[in-house]
Parts: sequence; C-alpha cells; structure tokens
Amino acid sequence: MTTRDNPDGANGLEPAWLLHRRPFRNTSLILDLFLPGGGRVGAVARGGRRNPALAPFVPLWVQLQQGSGELHTLRQVEPRGVAVALSGNALYCGFYLNELLVRLLHRDDPHPDLWPAYEHTLNELKGDTPLDVSLRRFEMVLLEEVGYGLVLEHDGEGQPLSPELRYGWVPDLGLIPNKNGHSGADLQALAEDHWSPAVRRMAKQLLREALAPHLGGRPLRSRELFRGTS
Repeated sequence: MTTRDNPDGANGLEPAWLLHRRPFRNTSLILDLFLPGGGRVGAVARGGRRNPALAPFVPLWVQLQQGSGELHTLRQVEPRGVAVALSGNALYCGFYLNELLVRLLHRDDPHPDLWPAYEHTLNELKGDTPLDVSLRRFEMVLLEEVGYGLVLEHDGEGQPLSPELRYGWVPDLGLIPNKNGHSGADLQALAEDHWSPAVRRMAKQLLREALAPHLGGRPLRSRELFRGTS
C-alpha cells in the first residue's frame, strides 16, 4: 500500500474516505475506508467513537498498521479538508455511493482510477447536475473498474447497436436484441453522455439490471431512503 505525505508536514499519511463504520467493543469502531492506493480497506479504530472526524464525507488523512488478520489498525487520523456539504436527497445519494463501494469492491484491491471518479461525484452531488445523472455516470465507472463494464457500442453478438431495435440486458452476455428491451436509440445516446428524460429513465433500469448480479441478492439499504432518485 502506498503512502503519501501530508503537505502540512506529517509523513506517512494516506488520503482516505470513510465508507462505513460500525461499533466495536465499548468505544471502538470497525471501519471501511477507501484509499487511492489500497482500494477498500478494513480497519479498527480504537476509541474511534470519540473522534468526530470519523464521519462520512469528511476527507481524511490516515495512517494504518497492518494487523494479524484482514483488518488494519488505524494509528492516526485527521481531516484533510472540510466535509462535503450534502443534504436532503444529495446526502442519500452519497450514502448510496458508499454502499456500492462496500458491496462491490473486494478488500485491499486497489482501484486508483475509481478514486477521482468518487471524489468528483461527491462534489457534483452538491451542484446543479441532476442527481440521477451523477449516480448513473458513477455506476458505469464502477462497473468498468470491477470488470463488468457496459458495452454500449455493439450487442453481445458483436453487431453494432441499431437505433431501430430494442435490446435486453443479459448478465455475462451484454445487450441482446429483444423486442421488449431498451431502445437502441436511447442506448446510443447514453454511450454519448446525452441525457434526455427518456435516456435517464432507461439508464436507471439498465444500471439496476447490470448491478443486480453483483449485489448478492441483498437490497441496498440506501436505496430505501430515496426510491425516487436511485
């Protein structure tokens, strides 16, 4: 796992985001952290319940020590900036991003290209981009990173998508012609990052279909918070 120097002078600290926390013993926490060089990392934060920095959407510097099992020990933590100010549905979307990373990423499997996409999406959630568009873009990047990216240029048989046809999503095969499936024209628009209302509706359904095989049959808790957006 690579380290990165804190520009304020404290060496050996790595940038991180907290994805999930749960109580451990009397005052400690078990954390899921996201690091650019380490991916999703599990760590024990002894006395962590007393540390206000250990909260979602606070950019962190952390120092980790390898433990004897799969969990690291959090030796040091400090904010590396102000918290990303999310509220309302944007806050629920942030929790959704975090839950996706926890559910789809294996521990200690680096995904350096996913790090900037996550940070960009968090900041975009507080802006003017429609929330569902931000989520769909991130979902597509995430699926690509874990090896299950959407192929929108051709169907599962290698034929270019036709705007006149409709296509169904089949796991491990991709898009297959199906008269009850998604519009080829909308799929082409999605590939070109064009987001009409019809494309947004289609993309929501398509990404749910593409993510479902990787969620282990368990519903996403964050999705229950905002059924209209996720």
